[in-house]
Amino acid sequence: MRILITTYPNKPRQLKKFIMAILKQWLAKCVNRINYVKSYYIWQGKIVKDEEKILIIKTSVEKKEKLQTWIEKNHPYQVPEIVWIKPNEVNEKYLKWINN
Repeated sequence: MRILITTYPNKPRQLKKFIMAILKQWLAKCVNRINYVKSYYIWQGKIVKDEEKILIIKTSVEKKEKLQTWIEKNHPYQVPEIVWIKPNEVNEKYLKWINN
């Protein structure tokens, strides 16, 4: 199992389409959306402040590369945040569900 964390602009309709496309293409089994985060970052030499959503996307090891490629192609940011987490321990039933 792998967990991908990314942010998305505060555009609810586009975000819903983005999430549904991930699920409909079977690139992940579950997507959690955290609704509100203020992000501060440096972009093109300037400090920027944005409201974003956080996505926590759970997928299998086999689908990791396809999911990353899809996000890189379909995310609205030029440089989307893609952070992979490899859990050390996962409930056996949940892991089985993710991998089936």
